[in-house]
Amino acid sequence: MSEQDSATHGAHQDDALKREVRSELEANRATRAEEWLEPEPPAEDEPEATWAPEGRPGGTPPGEDWDTLELRSDLARHLDRTAYPATRSHLLEVLASHQAEQRLLDLVSSLPEGTTYANLSELLRALGIPIEERPG
Repeated sequence: MSEQDSATHGAHQDDALKREVRSELEANRATRAEEWLEPEPPAEDEPEATWAPEGRPGGTPPGEDWDTLELRSDLARHLDRTAYPATRSHLLEVLASHQAEQRLLDLVSSLPEGTTYANLSELLRALGIPIEERPG
């Protein structure tokens, strides 16, 4: 069954709903008939709501950049706890089996052979990637 077949309404209704939502978003004013349905504006001591730059939610911790966070996250996603302890060759096997991006394979390939890494923190230190420091 296709996604279109499982929908609760057809393409014509989908288009009508898209037009309705688009006009509400572009109106730049209240569009609800009932005032209580409108979101409350921020209080005097609260900042205005804004979109995250470049579509990224939140911000990066001080002293870190988005690329480092993304790299650390990608490694953690592909190398779960069952991958450790591991050598370079085992890490490469796990990354390949999880269909990791070539940049991760290249990064891990630069590690020396014969060294065993007990966990992600040891691996990150060996790769020269800063480890996230959480306030305690």
